[in-house]
Amino acid sequence: MSVAPDILLKQSLRKLEFPLCAKEALVKIGELVCARVTNIKHMDFCLALMSEFLFYEIDRRGNKRTNPLTAIAELQLIEVLYEYFTNLTNESTRNTVFLSLFTGTTANQRIGVLSKLVSIAAGIPCPSILISATAWMQQLGNNSEISCKLAEALVVDYFILTTGNPKIKLLPDIAPQFIANFLTATAENYFVENGKDMTFPPLSLLETVTYYISNNSSLCIAAQQQPPMLPPGAIAMESNTPIAGLLRWCVLAPLYNQNSELYVRLHLALLDSILEIPYTNPPKAISAQSLSITLRSIMNYVAELKKQNKNLSEIIDHAPLKISLDRQAQAIQVALFVKCVYGKVDELVNYLQILPYNKLMKIVIITHKQIK
Repeated sequence: MSVAPDILLKQSLRKLEFPLCAKEALVKIGELVCARVTNIKHMDFCLALMSEFLFYEIDRRGNKRTNPLTAIAELQLIEVLYEYFTNLTNESTRNTVFLSLFTGTTANQRIGVLSKLVSIAAGIPCPSILISATAWMQQLGNNSEISCKLAEALVVDYFILTTGNPKIKLLPDIAPQFIANFLTATAENYFVENGKDMTFPPLSLLETVTYYISNNSSLCIAAQQQPPMLPPGAIAMESNTPIAGLLRWCVLAPLYNQNSELYVRLHLALLDSILEIPYTNPPKAISAQSLSITLRSIMNYVAELKKQNKNLSEIIDHAPLKISLDRQAQAIQVALFVKCVYGKVDELVNYLQILPYNKLMKIVIITHKQIK
């Protein structure tokens, strides 16, 4: 009785030491996932090769391994992946294999390997891997929990554990789509209420983000302007821009005694970026719902002022709140003028009316009603 080719391949791979078996398995995985004709059997075989020979998740019998890759083995695997992806010249092929290795169902357990691979690519830098990471973030959602984990790992590597790598500031020129998605994910990790705690971006990160956007007004929409190349038949997911998330940083900063001048500069850079957004029908740059999230945080702050027995006049004249409302009003006014806000815009404007009185905000509300 003849032995199936799949079994023969696995038997031959098991005779090889790691990481050579991973290198050989990766070549076969690439051939299968990029084949013109694929089927469920081929894809199941690919998944088995990935789990056993690359990520060391299952043993030869298909049972889950209790011991993960050692630190040395993980480093060897990252070297294999780096070499493989940098040698693939076809972007569509590279993105297809990348997405297959780190799918939505396996991304969480493989996030450590993925984060280190992308981190190395950012530090060298390596555009090909960063482009594939761009496709991965957009297909899984560039503000999804898993994308935020990747962004958090990069922040730890380059803005907490180490700082001042000059190559990091060059990335918008090398991989603007990746940086746009990185900013979207990173924006979700800070100035988010978690009980009574609030996490603020490291100063080095804030400085770099401000530098990026101040020097490139189209950076925020870069991922929308040039979507990644995917295999035929695949549907590219629309990326979310980082504008609303980063505006939240600037708007909420005064309320939490984050008084760095960088927030002022970032806010102005974001306003310039919004003004440069080209008109699309329908609009797709800024979500009305995302802007509303910031308003809810402001209202929570107002509620705390009321608990301190502040009367209405004191709340209206409260300096940090006034700065916050001014910044939010400026951003919404510019965004509505450019017509780049999508979603429930009327609901957003109605929300503005329940905020404490602010002269600029009142102008925004009146202007919107007049042009409807």
